[in-house]
Amino acid sequence: MHLVNTALFAGVGLSLLGHVIALGEERVLTFPVLPDLDTSSHPHLFDTDQITFNIEPTSRRQGKDDLFVLASKPHGHATPLLLDSTDDQAIHVAAQTFAHDVYKVTGQHPKLYNDTLPGHVERALIVGSVSSDLMRRLKGVQRDGLEGKWESYEIGWEEDPLKGVKEGLVISGSDRRGTIYALYTLSEQMGVSPWYFWADSPIRPKSIIAYSKSKKLSHGEPTVKYRGLFINDEHPAMWGWAQQHWNRKPWEPAFQVEMYEKWFELLLRLKANYHWPAMWASMFDVDGLDVSNGLPKTPTPGPNQVLANKMGVVMGTSHHEPMSRNKPEWDSYGVGEWDYVKNQETLTEFWRYGAERAKGMETLFTMGMRGDGDEPLSGASNALVQNITHAQQDLLKEVYGDQFDNISQMWCMYKEVAGYYLNGLEVPDDVTVLFADDNYGNLMSVLPPDRQDHKAGAGIYYHVDYVGFPRDYKWTNTINLAKTWEQMNHARSFNTTSIWILNVGSLKPLEMPSEHFLSLAYDSDAWPRNSVGKFLKAWAEREFGEEVAEETASIMRTYSLYAGRGKAELLNGTTFSFTNYEEAERVLAGWDDLVHRADKIYHNLDKATRPSFFQQVYMLCAGQANLNRLHMAAGRSHVYAFQAKTAANTFAKEALDAFYRDANLTETFHSLLNRKWDHMWDQTHINYYAPLEPIRDSLPPIKFVNPYQPSRPGIPIKEHALPGYVAYLRVTVENLIGAWPGDTGKNCERSYKCPDPTLLTMDPYGAKTRWIDIGSGGPRNTKFTITTDHDWLIVSESKGKIKWDGTEDVRVYVSVNWGKVSNHQEGGQVYETEGHVLIKGDDLTNVTVTVPITVPPPVPKDFKGHVEGDGYVVMEASHYTRSSGKDGYAFEEIEGYGRTLSGMEMLPSSTQNFTLGQGPSLEYDFWSHPTSSSDEVLTEEEEVEVTLHLGPTNNFIVNKELSLGLQLDSSLIQEVHPIPLGLLQDNPHEEPFKRSAVGAVPQDWENAVSSENRNATMSFKVDADWKKGGKHTLKLFGMTTGLVVERFQIDFGGIKERGYSYLGPPESYRL
Repeated sequence: MHLVNTALFAGVGLSLLGHVIALGEERVLTFPVLPDLDTSSHPHLFDTDQITFNIEPTSRRQGKDDLFVLASKPHGHATPLLLDSTDDQAIHVAAQTFAHDVYKVTGQHPKLYNDTLPGHVERALIVGSVSSDLMRRLKGVQRDGLEGKWESYEIGWEEDPLKGVKEGLVISGSDRRGTIYALYTLSEQMGVSPWYFWADSPIRPKSIIAYSKSKKLSHGEPTVKYRGLFINDEHPAMWGWAQQHWNRKPWEPAFQVEMYEKWFELLLRLKANYHWPAMWASMFDVDGLDVSNGLPKTPTPGPNQVLANKMGVVMGTSHHEPMSRNKPEWDSYGVGEWDYVKNQETLTEFWRYGAERAKGMETLFTMGMRGDGDEPLSGASNALVQNITHAQQDLLKEVYGDQFDNISQMWCMYKEVAGYYLNGLEVPDDVTVLFADDNYGNLMSVLPPDRQDHKAGAGIYYHVDYVGFPRDYKWTNTINLAKTWEQMNHARSFNTTSIWILNVGSLKPLEMPSEHFLSLAYDSDAWPRNSVGKFLKAWAEREFGEEVAEETASIMRTYSLYAGRGKAELLNGTTFSFTNYEEAERVLAGWDDLVHRADKIYHNLDKATRPSFFQQVYMLCAGQANLNRLHMAAGRSHVYAFQAKTAANTFAKEALDAFYRDANLTETFHSLLNRKWDHMWDQTHINYYAPLEPIRDSLPPIKFVNPYQPSRPGIPIKEHALPGYVAYLRVTVENLIGAWPGDTGKNCERSYKCPDPTLLTMDPYGAKTRWIDIGSGGPRNTKFTITTDHDWLIVSESKGKIKWDGTEDVRVYVSVNWGKVSNHQEGGQVYETEGHVLIKGDDLTNVTVTVPITVPPPVPKDFKGHVEGDGYVVMEASHYTRSSGKDGYAFEEIEGYGRTLSGMEMLPSSTQNFTLGQGPSLEYDFWSHPTSSSDEVLTEEEEVEVTLHLGPTNNFIVNKELSLGLQLDSSLIQEVHPIPLGLLQDNPHEEPFKRSAVGAVPQDWENAVSSENRNATMSFKVDADWKKGGKHTLKLFGMTTGLVVERFQIDFGGIKERGYSYLGPPESYRL
């Protein structure tokens, strides 16, 4: 950003271009109060004839005199706009919108004039492109730096800029969109959010708007040339909304000029310039035309197409719709098969019509060909698709003649087409290579180092919405903003910046990640590493006000982490563990906390702001929290039914309540603002049967038990059991799925005649507690008592009462007072003992829970690092002990990346490939305990397993494997290549549908994207000294950029013993 004191350059005529933050930039507009505008400093405000007055020299301006008033409600004044009548129509449209923005803020509507001002008007906002006659008439105003630039602008106050004009605010752009962006930047600073229509962001009234004369605001060329959004997967949400909002009949196109006028304005306010229109059931270039007798014989652009050009938006078609014609056009007007070999002549004429229709319309043509309906092209080969693209280019040359060189074109490497590129596909030098992500936000390719001279460059097609394998995600925002930054940073670093286009589905509720993506595209320099917090605070302040900005940003930053752990549509009752690490409880508590915080803000907001906050914050948090609760409750009903706990019914009912609560939350949103957004959240998202969305939401399977039936011990009966004994209590414990008394078949390895439960061994450095659940097992209220056999063994409850219906079950926490454990350590050995928790019920239930403990020798006081506990060491990657850089490269933290805290990546992004062990490094000191005689920590082969948790990235540099090095103590450094080279589409053991649906992705892609995580496990041979315990060091070496390490886990048996969890264990104790 450049905010320049023009007094320093008075009379120099220096062009001041540079970077400015599109969202949250330092202000050039202010909101003075009435005393700031007295008669002496602003006499024209007090005289409708705008009598002139002497302006002090620039160097003496300060305070009141530094204000150029745009509008003042107390004075009934709005400074007019002066435009060039020959300037592009899009500038005039934007100027009219800007004038209306002033009116919406102040109640004063500026007049607009072309070419000249009335004689009595001596102040104006002078608006135009740098090549316009109006700008060339300016006196002493230099804008030469804008000449020949792409979408750049400069805004600054000038004295005597035109004959008869005493002072003016000159708003100049290098071209039509540069000028438009300048106007909308001022609109945003006035308080008009780009989302005022699409998210109902309130416009807060101001009495006076003024520009600080001593400042200039400018922006050079955007980072990415073409920056856009793609409306896709618009059924049922956006289509149903538009159909009702604009009263369309079922057979009428829902998306017509009324909607696209709002849409294009949004794009331009967000500094976007490119659009792929909805195409499931829409014909953008046709809708609105009279086609009762077929398409016009003379190719004629439809109203939507004309509107886009009028407003200054570049139009394209999606990745699989070539030559400015989309699939529904072929379905309606095409003849024969979508097969170039069999139907070449028909397809050629079909495409010619699109090329001719787009003449005079700013268009970026999609080239190439996929199969009908976005499927792989039957019989495709590199030679065939290359021939098709050359034929399409020949058509464009015929239609556009000597203007062909000015026609923008792109070819999208989507799914299997990416495989063609890897196998040497030749893309014409004047066609932009548009690489796609893997549909789950992981880049497949960037512009290869050996093709950096490709004339038309390359770009990225990215997703925050998707329909396909392994699962649709269309319902809500599941985007981790830190991951978006990380991936697009690679695109920028490898000059893959000709096009960035984002699939936003139906847009809502994806407003915030859409704007974040476009902000990166417009000015990547403004949003460096770890700028997500800054972005969110600026966004929240603009949308909801300064008072709540900090807390709202914090909520949404945490939301981004939680939501990015996996797609909401992939959630089910077994996603999070009910037995290990209290994982399900911790996840749900996190979501509930966000809802509580968002609810507190919501109820303290003014009435005008609440609808926007509900849409952009509250309903996201509440929807996700409720969906997690629904699936967890359904899952618990299954587990508890297996355990014969009456609480199965409680959670089955909770699942049902959550199911209806989901519907109520949707209806609350739809009912906002007189049902403005009715149908916009119609998307199904509960209980999928296949990768594609279900027709209707349905309640996931739940289980009930007979509440009037007691629990019986089952067959075979244990020795010494009471004949005819029935139980009304059920006892379950952490880390085990079984239940007592009686046998469930999973109470022990032999299934039946199992002993009472034994908790996993506790130690001073592991989890502070273990839990025991005591619940109802039959139709009787039951009392219980709990005693222990050692004073060091603590229980959180000594007695209680269990209600028969399972609604008041009790979780008892077991802990150890380590200071009271007798110390019998000899020679630095581990001390082991056990205690017992005796649970007695008045139903004659008698369950003894064994609590083994181990006390290792104390860790030295001077040790710094992680300490083994519960049989493992887990370390967040950002919690390293030492970091070492090399040749300008280092591991840097990406805050908020991943599933738990953050990620570490070797940066800057480049082609650098260090020799194993020679690159930058991170060291992690950890302490292991001696191995006791009863431990089976190390196998006979004496190996230790180290697992890295990585982000699910792909090998995005063509013909290069991403890699890193890992070393444990002084062992040999192991080279890690975590991403399989084999492709899922080439795996003959996979079902044909899956192979054709996924494209050129790694063989482990399904698991990686479903869990937003890729694990790499390495085994290290260790010597006998490991059994003695002590200090160890894990060392991570950088080799290539692109791998983001989130966590390490070193398993001494404790993780394997516990079994499944989604996120893995909590981080180990850290000194």
